[in-house]
Amino acid sequence: MNDEAIRKQNTFGRDFLTWLCYKTDQSAGKIEMASGDIFFLWIDGKIVMEDDRSAPPNIVSYTGDDFTNQDIKLAVRAGKKAREARLRIEKGQNTWTFTLRGDRMELSGLKIDMPKAADKDEQFFGRIMCIESLNILLDGLYTEFLMDVHSEQWKTAGYQKFQKWLKTA
Repeated sequence: MNDEAIRKQNTFGRDFLTWLCYKTDQSAGKIEMASGDIFFLWIDGKIVMEDDRSAPPNIVSYTGDDFTNQDIKLAVRAGKKAREARLRIEKGQNTWTFTLRGDRMELSGLKIDMPKAADKDEQFFGRIMCIESLNILLDGLYTEFLMDVHSEQWKTAGYQKFQKWLKTA
């Protein structure tokens, strides 16, 4: 099996990004984790949706402030999943903005807004701690995604809520 065939079969990253669209829309961006962490997450001006079931793949890209959750819902209803998205997370005094690519769960273009430090060493270690905090948040989000969509509750009620969300105007 070649890399392209493996990528098409492994859709967890795209499913995760699509689930994030659903979760952030349902909660107006407020995410409450089972661990007790509370933060805000938004799509920050860019999302690429793709249906790769056909050749060539059917891709739509939304950028800027001109797209809405309705556009994303229409794309999902048409069989597309989020391939990559520019995300913004705010927690406490820290803000992270980055692009997450679903195929390989790659993170790129990370920008960290954090309080100014007293000296360069403190600033450097503060940035390292912010990166670690982001990693913990993303790991927790992915874990919650897996627990959510593979739970009995998803099979009985969660998927129906997702479908209802897709149909709302």
